[in-house]
Amino acid sequence: MKFIHQIDPSKLTFFELDSYSEDYLRNPQRAHFFEIIWFRNDSEKKEEDQYISLIPLYRIEKPDLKGKNGCVIAFKRDYLEEDDKEYALDVFNLFNMHGQCTSFRLNKDVVETLQHLKVLIEKEYTSSMGTYLVLKSLLKVFLLNLIRINQNYFLNQDVNQKRVYHFIMLMDEYYKTERKADFYSSKMGISEKRINQILKEKMNKTLTQLLHERVVLEAERMLISSELTIKEIAFDLNFDDPAYFSRFYKKQTGQSPEVFKRKNACL
Repeated sequence: MKFIHQIDPSKLTFFELDSYSEDYLRNPQRAHFFEIIWFRNDSEKKEEDQYISLIPLYRIEKPDLKGKNGCVIAFKRDYLEEDDKEYALDVFNLFNMHGQCTSFRLNKDVVETLQHLKVLIEKEYTSSMGTYLVLKSLLKVFLLNLIRINQNYFLNQDVNQKRVYHFIMLMDEYYKTERKADFYSSKMGISEKRINQILKEKMNKTLTQLLHERVVLEAERMLISSELTIKEIAFDLNFDDPAYFSRFYKKQTGQSPEVFKRKNACL
């Protein structure tokens, strides 16, 4: 029997750290996922060893996972309820507090709650009857718990970390139509040179590199999940010439959009 809203492992990944593969860390597609890494000690007496690392979109840090206890929950934006703007912004805020990777320790009460949710997420993920809608709901509760315990954290971040967050929000709103640094620097009230310095420091990439990655990310989402032609996708992304879009995509990824679409046709 085929179930409605089946879980797509290309959009959400769950695994225990004792079964991770180095191939996972080397996979460039990790940049398209929000990543939760929960490091935990199985001894209840060592709750201070329980902590979570959050890696946002577009970054591919390679944390040391070898010999560690815990789990990874990695998910694409499909698992966010972006119609709920407040929730979506809270998630982006949570994952981008440091610009690259945020880590924080968990107290005993939080560990207990998250452990219950982790068990339910794992059960749904591995079940032959598991569905996207249930998994999405469980993930939302998990994230809301993280947001709640860190709701005041963002207020204490330095001004450059807040600028990174501001840029990411602007980029996500305008990337289809605005791809020049002066637009974003004007919106943020700082110079192009300064915003690039901040992004290089916090994210190790320039504004233009991040914009290009965002365009590619959306192009790949549409190539996989929509019925649009490549020409229609090019126009949707504000490319006047579909041939130029194809050249741009190939320069960024090493393959044409046609090849990418064909490889992912079965997903």
